[in-house]
Amino acid sequence: WARSGYYQSGGAFGFRDQLQDTLSMSVTSPELLRYQILRCAAAQFSEGDVLHWWHRLPSCKGLRGVRTRCSDDLLWLPFALSEYVLRTGDIAFLSKTVYFLDGEPLRDDEKERYSQFLRSGEKACLLVHAQRAIEKSLNFGEHSLILIGTGDWNDGYNKVGENGLGESVWLSQFAAMV
Repeated sequence: WARSGYYQSGGAFGFRDQLQDTLSMSVTSPELLRYQILRCAAAQFSEGDVLHWWHRLPSCKGLRGVRTRCSDDLLWLPFALSEYVLRTGDIAFLSKTVYFLDGEPLRDDEKERYSQFLRSGEKACLLVHAQRAIEKSLNFGEHSLILIGTGDWNDGYNKVGENGLGESVWLSQFAAMV
């Protein structure tokens, strides 16, 4: 609830962080996980990537946040969605439609972009949101492990993948589990 981590300046929502926190409460309050899944799906671009963190400000339409090359963010949505369905049996939730965000993809020379992103005209069911996130995450390095990108669950490794070379054993294991 605090939204006070390093990348959540001023109370921003963190994609990975809030999904992880809500997952821990899913046994006693699955409705909170459901709500957080919907909130995070609405912070996803049609290409499958997501805002690493964002603010929903009354003064702007859409979301104001940072589009990054963080790799592990992508897999938390399908993981949380599968956990929700397994815990509740609510298979119909997979058919719930949510709009994507609209925004210019990052250029090859961009590591991240902080901007305002508006809701896209495209929407899809949560199952498609999850599939696009998984497809976007499956970038493999020379050892057949998933590339870290500019963020890995262990934030101490964020710089390892900055130039598109760092691979993550943890992320590869997480992807296999998802």
